[in-house]
Amino acid sequence: MRINRLGGIAAAALCVGLAATACNSSSASDKGEKTIGVSFAAPRIALYAGMQKGIEAEAEKLGVKVVFTDAGGDPLKQANDINDLIAKNVDGILVSAIDAKAVVAPLNAAKAAHIPVMTVARDVEDKSSRASYIGNDWGKSGQQIAEWTCKNVGKGKIVMVKGPSAAPYVQEMTKAYKAVIGSASCPGMSVAHEVNVSALTSEEGLKATKASLSAVPDAKVVYANLDDFLTGVVQGINEAGKSGQITVTGFDGIPSTLAMVRNGQVGFEIALQPKKWGATALQTMVGKLDGKQTPGQVDIQTRPFDKTNAGGLTTADLE
Repeated sequence: MRINRLGGIAAAALCVGLAATACNSSSASDKGEKTIGVSFAAPRIALYAGMQKGIEAEAEKLGVKVVFTDAGGDPLKQANDINDLIAKNVDGILVSAIDAKAVVAPLNAAKAAHIPVMTVARDVEDKSSRASYIGNDWGKSGQQIAEWTCKNVGKGKIVMVKGPSAAPYVQEMTKAYKAVIGSASCPGMSVAHEVNVSALTSEEGLKATKASLSAVPDAKVVYANLDDFLTGVVQGINEAGKSGQITVTGFDGIPSTLAMVRNGQVGFEIALQPKKWGATALQTMVGKLDGKQTPGQVDIQTRPFDKTNAGGLTTADLE
């Protein structure tokens, strides 16, 4: 399977190198409309599901066609998907990288074929391979979560349940978070245990939380890096008989977390508002295709919330 996939990548890249349009005679431009290809890390993840809704709604407004691919979390499949989009001669490609290195070659192939690429949510290692990055300042979010924790908890041990270890956003948030925890501004807190969750499900969140609380039974905080497994984290705390004794912080701010913050199961959230994110990504790409100057990075505004301001929010505010 690995050999076949790599062969597909090489073939598509060669096809682009020889003649980008000769490999596929049909072109989006021939149809009189722009076509944007989208390759997300894993569309089943809440963030990407929300962004897809935002892209679809904005595409209808702008009169463009969008082609979504699903790599299912597989970097080789994603590379093949991007090369397929190049062969189809799409006008632009939006990519959220599964692996920051693995997609650089197909992104450079797109560049050689004069197809602009913009990264969304997850950037790539070689910044020259893409036109713009649309996303969040992950380090800033990690810092915000840490500062809220220090202010509202003050003392105690922290367990970190995080997403995939190779994901840049996980690394950047962790680095910024740990720069605050235990520093001169937050001397009473320490990170006592860390675990990475590859399968972003409630079941895996439950398993990771149980193991973490077994290792650190006196933990005062659970840092949950993603809301995709947040329900499992809360369940693990409840099953350990520690409900109300441990403060949970989440990230993504999907609509279902609003009730959890209001009832005290989760202390702090940062909402990414993915529908707006997706719309911004498509607007930025279409603007570039229309000849507008686009910045190398487009920062997305987030919405932090806890019990003090959750009462004024609706689930629609978090979409």
